[in-house]
Amino acid sequence: MSRRSLLFWLVLVCIGAAVFSLVWGAPVSPLDLGSESPEKREVARAIFLSLRPTRVICALLVGASLSVAGAGLQTLFRNPLAEPYLLGISAGGALGATLASALKLPLLVGIYATIPLAWIGSVASGFLVFTIGQGNVSSFDSGSRRARLLLIGVALSAFLSALQSLVVALSGSLELTQETTFWLLGGLSRAGTAQNIILAVSLVFGFLLLRLNARDLDALAAGDEDALALGVDYSALQKRVLIAAGVLAASSVAIAGLIGFVGLLAPHLVRLAGGRDAKTLLPGAALGGAALLCGCDTLAHTAFAPIEVPVGIFTALLGVPLFLALARKM
Repeated sequence: MSRRSLLFWLVLVCIGAAVFSLVWGAPVSPLDLGSESPEKREVARAIFLSLRPTRVICALLVGASLSVAGAGLQTLFRNPLAEPYLLGISAGGALGATLASALKLPLLVGIYATIPLAWIGSVASGFLVFTIGQGNVSSFDSGSRRARLLLIGVALSAFLSALQSLVVALSGSLELTQETTFWLLGGLSRAGTAQNIILAVSLVFGFLLLRLNARDLDALAAGDEDALALGVDYSALQKRVLIAAGVLAASSVAIAGLIGFVGLLAPHLVRLAGGRDAKTLLPGAALGGAALLCGCDTLAHTAFAPIEVPVGIFTALLGVPLFLALARKM
């Protein structure tokens, strides 16, 4: 399948997922927009013209952000299991967001206070994983080191989650405990216009930073010899990818909590469809991840109605089997 055909179909899938989520995820019918009852009409307008579109846009942006981050990390680490959740990058963002809430920073209020520390936590976690896994090697890593990176990421994620729990325990705040539970499970109930703007800006920044390095990412994916022949600066590329992935993951975590495996699933589905070069993989992963999380959020919202299940549970149910299959293959 050609690049244009693949992206065209992914755009259609993404639009279909958004429309499905907008209509099916609502507690009322779109027909109520023209209801003779003023009450029904007012409720329908509030839902379909404000609440549902905001949440659908949030799902699209979070899914795209996590998937683009996963595509960049998989290429950099040359490990098909790499993604923000498994490498501890998301956990670093969650710890930063928890610290921001616990400290009640005076300069910023509400959700905005979590963003800067979440960015710092995610980027620092990414660099820490890579630094420990890389050891004393300053250029291209060996296969054994690439495999070790994942184990280090899982261990770091557990450590950061423990620190997050310690912060919550020491704070003694019931409100912070509830917020931490939200971050651990993942959900889109905080979706709002301001939050979506933050997600959109982060997505544009992270996507463009990776897209500008598409040539180097393709060379790196082809192998060490090709990358060296093309003069790829591995250290500089590493920094740029980790910064992009950290910003993308941190914004998603601060607003939607810990949602795992979206960054693992979407890039692989795009590669299976033929999108292996970075110019195709990055936009394809963004569209695929957006559609995937949008669909999962609709299921989470409606499958056990009136109870809303955290969307992170559904993404884990889809992602864990793929993770085990890939781990077994490796």
